[in-house]
Amino acid sequence: MELIDILLVCLIAFVTAGITGITGVAGGLLPAVFLTPIIGITSVMPVLAIMLLFGSVSRAWINRANFHRDAFGRIAIPAVPMVVLGGIFYAQLEPKMIALMLGSVVLASIPIRRIAKSYEIKTSRSMLSCVGGVFGFLAGSSTGPGLLLVPFMLGYGLSRTSFVATLAVIAALTHVARAATFGSIGLIGQEILILGLIGGAATIPGNILGKIILKKMTNHNHEILVDLMAFGGGVNFLYLALA
Repeated sequence: MELIDILLVCLIAFVTAGITGITGVAGGLLPAVFLTPIIGITSVMPVLAIMLLFGSVSRAWINRANFHRDAFGRIAIPAVPMVVLGGIFYAQLEPKMIALMLGSVVLASIPIRRIAKSYEIKTSRSMLSCVGGVFGFLAGSSTGPGLLLVPFMLGYGLSRTSFVATLAVIAALTHVARAATFGSIGLIGQEILILGLIGGAATIPGNILGKIILKKMTNHNHEILVDLMAFGGGVNFLYLALA
């Protein structure tokens, strides 16, 4: 890989980590959209598994004061084993099918989140655990499933800042499971590992910048930004699938 490609990976990691630090979600969606033309869609998920682990850990540490322990346990326990199943499923897919699935999951998250919010879902503990299992499978086989957690975690009583902090810890665990799964089935070679580590290091300052902006953003603007990112990313993946 050329030096310019490595620099682009770093720039994409920094900028998208900053945006994810603001929204709490789309940590995989945004870099996937911009990295795909550089490294190819088959390599995107393995690279992100490593890169986003750095981003999630740093974001969790920066927002640690707002961590919600109970919501974390309800989601993480069923999510982690499902990530492994999702990763194995991902490895069997053709590139165009991967793009189709990524686009479908991301676009579906927009109306689901809006409908859930309009009904003011009050999430029970059992409901949150079920959603955690679905999230885990999608996290292992696609990108952007954190968008689906938004209404359920907020319906469980989390504030915007608690959501960002708690999802960061959940994401870190899923990235560990996903990286281990991809590594065990031969999808992470030396180049993938190096790109993931370099990109991961670039996410740390991006998360710090995102934390600063998050404090100044209103809930309404936060929701609009999340939906715009989801729509743009979903359309991009569907274009790749159908082109």
